[in-house]
Amino acid sequence: MSTLAIDRTAAVAHRPLPGLVRDLLAVAWEPGAAPPREVRVRPELLTRLQDRPGALVDGLLGDPAGVPVVVDPQLPRSPGFEVRRVPPR
Repeated sequence: MSTLAIDRTAAVAHRPLPGLVRDLLAVAWEPGAAPPREVRVRPELLTRLQDRPGALVDGLLGDPAGVPVVVDPQLPRSPGFEVRRVPPR
């Protein structure tokens, strides 16, 4: 008769990303596009990001390779953000 091995290590729980953060990261890391240098957002969008726990860490959006977030009130209201990309070499 064999015994069943039980894994008792603690599972790591990752908090699901809020829709806004997930959408911004999807645009920033769009396949085939240059890597993001920064994400510029309107002030009201920054407020919404700050209201979501874990969305911004030290001014960076996303994990593990965070993208700097910069406030730009001159952006149009829609979509309210802009991704600045690393220039080609």
